[in-house]
Amino acid sequence: MKALLLLFAFCMLLQAQKDPAYDAYKAWDAEHSGSDYGARQQSLFEVSAEWVAKWPDSKLAWDQRREALLDTHSHSAELWKQVDENLIRLSPPHTRASSVAYDWVAADVNVKEAEALVSSEIEWRDAQSPPVRPQNPTLADLIDEANFTANVFPPLCTLASAQTKLKEFDGAHATIARIRRWLDGDFKRYFDQDPFEAFPDHESHYFILAAELARAEGKRMDALALYQKVITNPYYRREYGGRVKETHTLWNELGGTEEGWATFSEVPPLPAGVPAGYFGMPFRSWHALDYKLPELNLPGLESRTWTNQDFEGKATMVYLWTTSCGPCWPHLPEIQALYNQIRDRRDIQIVTLSVDEDREKLAAFMKEKGYTFPVMVSRPYVERMLPHLILGQHWIVDGSGSIRLWRESSWFGGRQQAFIDEALYKLAQVSQMSRAGK
Repeated sequence: MKALLLLFAFCMLLQAQKDPAYDAYKAWDAEHSGSDYGARQQSLFEVSAEWVAKWPDSKLAWDQRREALLDTHSHSAELWKQVDENLIRLSPPHTRASSVAYDWVAADVNVKEAEALVSSEIEWRDAQSPPVRPQNPTLADLIDEANFTANVFPPLCTLASAQTKLKEFDGAHATIARIRRWLDGDFKRYFDQDPFEAFPDHESHYFILAAELARAEGKRMDALALYQKVITNPYYRREYGGRVKETHTLWNELGGTEEGWATFSEVPPLPAGVPAGYFGMPFRSWHALDYKLPELNLPGLESRTWTNQDFEGKATMVYLWTTSCGPCWPHLPEIQALYNQIRDRRDIQIVTLSVDEDREKLAAFMKEKGYTFPVMVSRPYVERMLPHLILGQHWIVDGSGSIRLWRESSWFGGRQQAFIDEALYKLAQVSQMSRAGK
């Protein structure tokens, strides 16, 4: 999640250059680039108060004020309400309210108001009609269909947590039961079920919410059993490990011994071939698709022309980008590193798809940066599949030329090996799936 938030912040920063607070933020950032973390965050807490007072309609200023509250672990109900209500005011409808409710519940402030806010958002989402899949859906149609079902998961988790904190146990049980139905239904239908990506940020939430509810109800043995489902799952421990301490404390409260704890909390090894991962680097779930690539006849940067035959019999990662996409730039060295590692393999490959319309500018960019990864070039081809273009997305295409996995971002905050390890792992999965005829 941290890597995604960093990418999101970077994108927002690039979009905010016309914001009156941008120059002030840029100067502050340069001045404090060498500061230690604590000093930098304390400084941001102080200066962001000045920014929001001077530029009350600056979204960038309020975003930085929120960042300061997060980093200083503020539990001020007044400050959180001030920040998040202004972010709701400055954002399109139904884009910020759920995350505001999450802020308040996580900080344990304004919980009753958070419950009302997120309940209203869930009611609004429930009232929306799901997208109707056309007879010949585009890639965008399939993505929108999956996203429509997925958007309810975060607010449901926030609502369950708020209801537990408020001791509204009947409501919490009903919300957690709905989360379970979603995990067993739409989540399995639209998302890849590999626990490498699915467990930590989805399945584990269900067990944690259920454990917190059981504990609040005084059912400590039930809570212990639910927590065990989390802390002994190797996919969770690889990435987080944050529930181990409280589970250990509960074990001790119930009279457990250290010898018993060693057995109770033992974590089996990851299956062979699964990357161990990196602390703080979550691997987000992929959309599971089966979308046949339209006919390809795309020029490369040099004399090569790419056709559908270039995808036959191998698994291919495709990265969608353009030279004008600043948020794409930090990820390109990782693309190059992966290409360097697999360039001579015949079973897997990586190719990028650029929507640049100035081929000379694209070629000059590649030469200047020293990039040699392959590039297909065609904006019209992409727009046939994605009328509303999202740059920075990844596709994994199987040996029959169908996109089987899709994800909006695979940037890990510059942690290059995390990207490479996961890419190799997913490419191998799709390659094996193709050979098995699935």
